[in-house]
Amino acid sequence: MRKTIAVAVTVPLLAAPVLTSAPAQAASTVKIDVLKKNIKKGIKKQAKVSVKVKCPKKVKWAKGKIFFCTVKAKDGSKARVQVSLGNEANGRLKWKVVT
Repeated sequence: MRKTIAVAVTVPLLAAPVLTSAPAQAASTVKIDVLKKNIKKGIKKQAKVSVKVKCPKKVKWAKGKIFFCTVKAKDGSKARVQVSLGNEANGRLKWKVVT
């Protein structure tokens, strides 16, 4: 069972765009709670696996910035999620599982 979940978590998840409402102000931060919910929901939908998500507590928005979150399935298998920040004005960012 562990192998099945690990494979399911690491299947190529298309770089799912996640829209978060970010104010159009300089030096705003990523809405981490919204991001975590979107990652959890996206993995559940695409890989059929429930996970817990951990991300940095505070990330300042900068176009092109990359940071990582981790996901952990109930069986203990883990994967890394790469988050790439896009245009701050529309709150666009992308995430993908990179293990």
